Amino acid sequence: MDRAHSSVNSLLEQAACIVRRSKETAGTLEPTESYKRGQIEELISFADSNGLWIDFNNLSVIYLDKGGENEVFYDGAATVYKLNNFEYAGDNLENFFIRITAHNKFFSNVPYQMIGFAYNSLHEFCAVLIQPHIKAEREATEDEITDYMQALGFEMDYLDEYHNDQYEVFDAVPNNVLYGIDGDLYFIDTQIRLKG
Repeated sequence: MDRAHSSVNSLLEQAACIVRRSKETAGTLEPTESYKRGQIEELISFADSNGLWIDFNNLSVIYLDKGGENEVFYDGAATVYKLNNFEYAGDNLENFFIRITAHNKFFSNVPYQMIGFAYNSLHEFCAVLIQPHIKAEREATEDEITDYMQALGFEMDYLDEYHNDQYEVFDAVPNNVLYGIDGDLYFIDTQIRLKG
């Protein structure tokens, strides 16, 4: 697979299609917890077949932080790398792809791009995502976050949770939303799911 000549979201779309197909193949006979295991096996096969493994030993990056689902690295210039272990996807990896697609729709000034797969320091299978590095003046305030979300057509449910007719956005807290040196807000790490 020639990543240099594919569209930005091509890998994301292909992986989402594999995950969706894997769940459809499993049907209703499989318990939901086995969906994720099967979906991961399909993605590993996809990565093997298409040379989509990212070797962090060959990248010039520095380790920044680790959260519940991401190990975060920085290339020192313009890009943040996130190894996402699908922890917050629950029992169905489709949730991960819904979240990333929705993030790119609503927060297009700091989009995710999926560039491949890797294993993190705990040897968990991960999607490798990149985002632009944001030069921030500070963390956004709760009021700034609320105003921004309302301008996007979301209603506030709780201090860090919002919804519109299709999505719920949560964990929209100051340390996940940066106030850039350009005066814009950058939602770098919120959670998004379909409204259910």
